[in-house]
Amino acid sequence: MSLVEIECGSLPKRLKKVRNASDANHSHNACNPRSQGYSSESLLNSQSSNTKPGSLDCFITCDNSYNPEESVNDKNWPLYQFRPGYLWVSDLTRQHWCEQQLHYSLTVPGLVEEKPVMTQGTNLHLERELAVHDIVDVKVTSNEDIWTIKVLNMINAIAGFMNGGSIAREVPIFGAPFEKDVFIVGLIDELRFDPKEFSIELWELKTRMRKSLPSKAQCSQHQLQIMLYKKMFDDMVKGLLKKDTIAKHLCLDFQKEFGEDIQSHASRLFLSSTNLEELMEDLFTRMQCLTCIQSIGVEYVHQDTKETIGMKREVYNETELQRLYNHYLGFWCGDRKAVGVEIEDAWKCQSCDYADICEWRRLKAEECVQKNSKT
Repeated sequence: MSLVEIECGSLPKRLKKVRNASDANHSHNACNPRSQGYSSESLLNSQSSNTKPGSLDCFITCDNSYNPEESVNDKNWPLYQFRPGYLWVSDLTRQHWCEQQLHYSLTVPGLVEEKPVMTQGTNLHLERELAVHDIVDVKVTSNEDIWTIKVLNMINAIAGFMNGGSIAREVPIFGAPFEKDVFIVGLIDELRFDPKEFSIELWELKTRMRKSLPSKAQCSQHQLQIMLYKKMFDDMVKGLLKKDTIAKHLCLDFQKEFGEDIQSHASRLFLSSTNLEELMEDLFTRMQCLTCIQSIGVEYVHQDTKETIGMKREVYNETELQRLYNHYLGFWCGDRKAVGVEIEDAWKCQSCDYADICEWRRLKAEECVQKNSKT
């Protein structure tokens, strides 16, 4: 039975996530652009006894990535020097905070270590994810398998909504916003579906050390993140993302058959797709049965107590999003060098790991000296 013909049965009470065995001791984080080779990937698969034949109960997550084949584009671009020919949403939000800091993180390796505050935030994300599914292991044997897992995650979220579910967490999303020929990958923290209103809300989880809402600058960074998620999700609902765009940017063979382990899991989910060509067609068909995201917001949670500090809804502004997006791509596509923050945002430098070596900071300080000497 094909994906689009799957019976709308009841969802299992508990989902089981299939994870790479070799990743068991790794932090639960975004894809690592420098990782090479193949390993197992995270995949959700229900083992519930009340699963009905024909119901879809698979949810899969990807924690690794790969380096695609060399592109015909200019290899001097940061897009190809520091990334595998595509970007993560977090790359753009880090630019929004300070592009010079991002550049140093790419060119001065080993200076920044993971801090306890980062680990606590990661653990809370994982805890919430595990509230809706368990973890098991699945082996991948190709780049195509890795991206198949992402697609299956998305299909599962959609099927969950169509089967009466109201929440999907850790949902992969990707696209090429504003037809700029740059591919972007992200991971949505939470989608909430209201079947009565047939509406979808997008919520991002952010942890805080203090029991207070973040600064305006931090909120702006978070707003950019969820606006990008909404843009890519809505583009898929509208049918704007094409299979050839995905295959080109990710250097994937859509005709390549799934690996044995993934085929085995797919058969348990009553899926007939055997390659990405078929699976993407199923995904697009399902996405276009949904509606665009109606509202976006950020939930701020205190790290120690895990109490919600506040729920902040943000306004989606596509004109502003496109302006920022075009500007940030200028750096990745080699049109301009990295720039730091303006004087009014120099307070960000106080907590920057690269403050002592920052050339932008030194130049701005010299500008201030020169300006003051003339007054």
